[in-house]
Amino acid sequence: MENRYPVFENGRILKKEALEIIRDYPRDLLSILYDGYTNGVIRGLRLSSDHENKCIIIGKGIVKLKGEVYQIHKEIKVAYTNTEQREYLKLKRKEVRDKDFIISEIEAFLSEEEENSDGEILLCDFLLKSGFILRDTYLDFADMRSEYDTIHLMNADYAGYGEKSFNIDVLKAYAKEYLNTKKCEETDRTFCYMVINSMEGIERSIIENYIAVKEGKLKGAHLSNKEIYTGLLDILNSAKNPDGHRTTGFMQRKILVD
Repeated sequence: MENRYPVFENGRILKKEALEIIRDYPRDLLSILYDGYTNGVIRGLRLSSDHENKCIIIGKGIVKLKGEVYQIHKEIKVAYTNTEQREYLKLKRKEVRDKDFIISEIEAFLSEEEENSDGEILLCDFLLKSGFILRDTYLDFADMRSEYDTIHLMNADYAGYGEKSFNIDVLKAYAKEYLNTKKCEETDRTFCYMVINSMEGIERSIIENYIAVKEGKLKGAHLSNKEIYTGLLDILNSAKNPDGHRTTGFMQRKILVD
């Protein structure tokens, strides 16, 4: 096994093989780093809502689509309207070929279909009522589940090794809030510190086993994204409200008047 690195010096002829090495190195490196990962968001792609221009902004990041890793180098903006129907923000890629390049275009779009078609991944979903703004900030962890006018992150397709992970931003919101509770023990701190220190999704089985331990079970069962969020919310509510009181997760709604 050998590794070749092109040498660029005055007087030397630029060879095709040297250019091919430069071309392939970044792509090969990403392919090696994320070999075995599922399709989904790997890092970044933070979502924010531009209320004035009525669009969702997808930040820079790394994503895996149809088995290939892609870098998103600039923000993507997707316009939305108050349809009063639940919509799903998704990504897909299409390939365009000309005589000089193979161009992989990453397309972001809104769909009313919950299920992904082949090659698509989900970033978020929301249901925007007439006269309201689309929120991208939350009062607390419970508020992330608000039914209307809120960007829902917990159902996003997040890449993981072997099986999908869970949105790291949702996990971070849980971890930061749980660390401030009086019931935070060593097991909780280990889990929360690991989450806060992660830039990418963590192994799904770790999340499932943590929830199982907190529920007094010996082994974690396979959980859906909704079940993971609900499990974490129950753990947090139990730590914050020992009397069994549950927070609603809803905030006061704002009406825009032109």
